[in-house]
Amino acid sequence: MATNLELDEDFLRILAQLAPGTMLREALDNIVDMGHGGLLLIASEEQARQVVRSGFELHARLTPQRLVELSKMDGAIIIDEDLGEILWANAFLVPDPDLPSEETGTRHMAASRVAQQLHRPTIAVSASRGRISLYYGSRKYVLGDINTLSAKANQALRILEQYRATFDDLTRELTSLELEERVLPDHIANIIQNIVQMLETEEEVQRIFVELGTERELMQLLLDWLMLDVREDFELIIRDFQAPGFQQTPEEIIAEIRVLPSEDLLNTERLMAILGYEAGESWLDEAIPSRGFQVLSQIPRIPMAVIERLVKEFGTLQNIMHASEEELRGIKGIAQVRARAIRTGLMRLRSSLLLIDEGELID
Repeated sequence: MATNLELDEDFLRILAQLAPGTMLREALDNIVDMGHGGLLLIASEEQARQVVRSGFELHARLTPQRLVELSKMDGAIIIDEDLGEILWANAFLVPDPDLPSEETGTRHMAASRVAQQLHRPTIAVSASRGRISLYYGSRKYVLGDINTLSAKANQALRILEQYRATFDDLTRELTSLELEERVLPDHIANIIQNIVQMLETEEEVQRIFVELGTERELMQLLLDWLMLDVREDFELIIRDFQAPGFQQTPEEIIAEIRVLPSEDLLNTERLMAILGYEAGESWLDEAIPSRGFQVLSQIPRIPMAVIERLVKEFGTLQNIMHASEEELRGIKGIAQVRARAIRTGLMRLRSSLLLIDEGELID
C-alpha cells in the first residue's frame, strides 16, 4: 500500500479528484453512509471496453445523486476521464486473471486487476467496513478519514510552528553575525538544516491537504503564513555564502541539498562542500564574509536588481556598509534618497538586533 511519502504528482492529482468538496467524494461518502458497496472505474470509453463484458451504456451527465442510485446495482460504474459523464452502469468487469492481486473480495480483486491492466483509477467501496480504496497501477491507497487527516495536518503544523520560531531566531542571529563579519560554517549549516526541515514538513502537510480538499482552507492560511519568505531566504543565503567562483546556480545547489540523506544534511562539512568549499576541517573555525543579499533584502523598497548591482560592485556586505553615500550613488538605480536609505537601513538593522540581544540578556 502506498504511503503519503510515496505519492507522486500523478497520484496526488487523482486524490484531489476524490477530495471533500468534489462530486465524486460527495457520492462516495453517501454510498458509505447508506451501507452500500461500489466499484467505480475512471477511464475513456476505449479503455473501458477492454474489460467491460456487459452492462448498461448510459452516457449520462455525472451527478452525485446518480452515482449513489446506480451503486445500488451490483456491477461497476464507468466514469469518463473528465469526470463529466457516466459511461456505463451495472457493468461486469473481466480483467486479466493472470494479473497478481492480494485482495480476497470479488469487488476489490476486480478493482486491483483493472487498475493494473488499464493503469486507470479504480475505486472500491467496502459495504461491510465503510472504507474507500483507490487502486492505480499496482498501488492501493485507502482514503483517510477526514477527522484523522485533520488531526495529522494540525500535528504537522504545530511542528512547523516550532521550526518557524527556530528559523526566525536563526535568521536574526545570522543577520547579526553578517553585520559583524563573524559567520562560521556552522551558522550557515544550522539555518540550512532548519529550512530543509521546514520544506519537508510543508510538503507532507500539502500531501495531506490534497485529501482534505475544501476542509483544508483555514489550515492552508496558517501554512502560508508559516512558510512566508522561507524559500526566498533560502536562495538568498545560498547566494550570500556559496564559494567565490563556484559555477553552480543557487537553484542547483538547493536541489542537491534537498536530496541529501539525513546524516549528510547534519554534516557541516558536507553542506559546505555543496556550496563549493574544499573538504577539510582547517576552515571550519574561519569566518566567511557575506555578500549581503539576505541582509539588504530586509531594507524596505530596495529592489533585488539594485541589490545585485551593489553586490557585484562591492563584493561583500562589509564593503557595502563602509561605502560612502557618494560611492553608493555611483550604482545604477541609486540616487541620494536611496543611498541614504541603504546606509540608514543597515544602521537601524544593527541597532534593532543589538536591542534584541540586550533584551534577551536581561531576560
